[in-house]
Parts: sequence; structure tokens; C-alpha cells
Amino acid sequence: MKRKINDIQQKVETLYKRETDYVSMSELCEWLHISRTTLWRLRSEGKIKTYLVGGKMVANKDEIQTLLNEGKI
Repeated sequence: MKRKINDIQQKVETLYKRETDYVSMSELCEWLHISRTTLWRLRSEGKIKTYLVGGKMVANKDEIQTLLNEGKI
């Protein structure tokens, strides 16, 4: 029983971590201080990669931070 509880707890933690690794398009615009139009352009140019998760467009925080650090956006 204790093992099952630990397994469930680990799955919940993994799902929570996965959820917090991504930002919505609105959050991304706020973070980068850009408009939705600018975000759309950056996505169209392939500079920012986005993912469709559960019908919601999101971006990976680590990927965005890497792009910022490299001066690509």
C-alpha cells in the first residue's frame, strides 16, 4: 500500500513539474514584454517554438530562457 501511495505521489509531482515547465501565450507576452502580434510573428519566423497541450498553446520556459540567453529573441 505504501508503495502505491509513493507511486501516485511521484506521478502527481511529475505532472505538476510538467505543467509548471510551460507558459501560456499571455504569460509569455508578459514575460517578454511583447504584444500578441509580435509573438505571432516570432512563432511564424520559427524563432519561438510552441506546443498545443490540451487545446492550449504553450511554450517551454527552458527553451525561451535559452533563446533569451543566446540573444536570439
